[in-house]
Amino acid sequence: MAKPVQNKKSLADSKALAALTLAVVLLLTLCAGYIGVRGMKLDGEGLYKLLAWIPTPSESSTWREALVPGTDFGTNMVQVYTAAATEEGGEVSEEQLRETARVLSRRLNFGGWSDAAVEVTDGKIKLVLPLDGTHDHAFEMLAQRGEFALASPDGTAFLDYKNIRQASYGPYGTDGSYAVSFVLDGEGKRVFGEKTTELMGQSISLMIDGVAVASPGINTPLTEGQASLPGFTDESAVAYAAMMQYGPLPLNLTLESQTEDGEPLYGAGAANTLMIALFAAAALICLYLLFTYRLGGLIAAWLLVIQLIAAYFFAALMGAGFTLSTLLAVWGSFALLCWGLIVLYRSMKQDLSHGRSVRQSLRQAYSSGGKLVADVLAALLLLAVALVIGDRQAIGAFMLPFTVGLLIDLVLIGLCLRALMSCAITLFGTSTSLYISSKKEAA
Repeated sequence: MAKPVQNKKSLADSKALAALTLAVVLLLTLCAGYIGVRGMKLDGEGLYKLLAWIPTPSESSTWREALVPGTDFGTNMVQVYTAAATEEGGEVSEEQLRETARVLSRRLNFGGWSDAAVEVTDGKIKLVLPLDGTHDHAFEMLAQRGEFALASPDGTAFLDYKNIRQASYGPYGTDGSYAVSFVLDGEGKRVFGEKTTELMGQSISLMIDGVAVASPGINTPLTEGQASLPGFTDESAVAYAAMMQYGPLPLNLTLESQTEDGEPLYGAGAANTLMIALFAAAALICLYLLFTYRLGGLIAAWLLVIQLIAAYFFAALMGAGFTLSTLLAVWGSFALLCWGLIVLYRSMKQDLSHGRSVRQSLRQAYSSGGKLVADVLAALLLLAVALVIGDRQAIGAFMLPFTVGLLIDLVLIGLCLRALMSCAITLFGTSTSLYISSKKEAA
């Protein structure tokens, strides 16, 4: 008589633990969703607060402070530049205008404005920039011609942008200054090594348009073909590194006009329309999962909600901005999670319809469909990480949030789905009708 009592007690304990687990996860999800939409004060006076990070059509929400809209969906700064030949009396060709726009666009992408638009219109260069940018005034410097060279103390240039294989910028030390770093090609490495050996105890000059903007001292020969020059502001580091990377503009530009109330590139109401459409599509997917897989579909819909909350949170944390790139990253990883869940559930449904138990079907789904999903997500993650590591600060607007989204997908499918499904099976039972809508097939 003792064994049945112990089994009943063990079952009751398991159900209590499963119920507690589901309740805690549900509470955390609801709290995260509420804070994500409304934000939260972190002190009594509201001096410190957690900004809302989930985009909604509501104009009163603070999510636009956490996910600053870019040129695609936000108010823009529009600049118009006149172009002149670098040689006095020279003519400006259409080809030169197009090349100037191309180089300027690359510089802006390099500096973090991946959604900036540059176009040639009526013989002039038109820039559309997000009103709120990461580098407040760097775009003014990026519009300089930017003839870069490294020179001896007497002003004689010995290297230019053609010898630069890769340039970058980043914080230097703890005083808020920035450094410009570069890697040279083979010829540049040789010349730079010879010159820094020759100029030991002296200095070299970083020249922009014939003006020395920095003159660091040479304390040791630099023969590795790379160097880092400290002492710049954020804006100047962005501009100088971009000039090193992409070379000078073919034409001289002069600012003709500037407005700060330009309409979003996709129209004034595009952001709200797109948000409503995306969340409506997500709701339809959740309804499909719920109708097709019942209790399992409810858990799948729950995981999709968690995915969006987490993906948008990390996008805001990284300062990704509310741009087309961010939307593609967040909703691309959301779509991959949908695909992974459906692959797993279809495998599980097939086993259930042939008479296997729910727990057996879940284990088998992970052994077959789950392996495929994990392999695909892991391969995409490795590719994304490789692209992030090799990024020249031009593709990070999409790839960084997408990489985080893939990590979230792997955690949700690899750990959370299995845990929540196990809890649901323990709490609600193993009846096949709870998990599939079709009748059991004959074996």
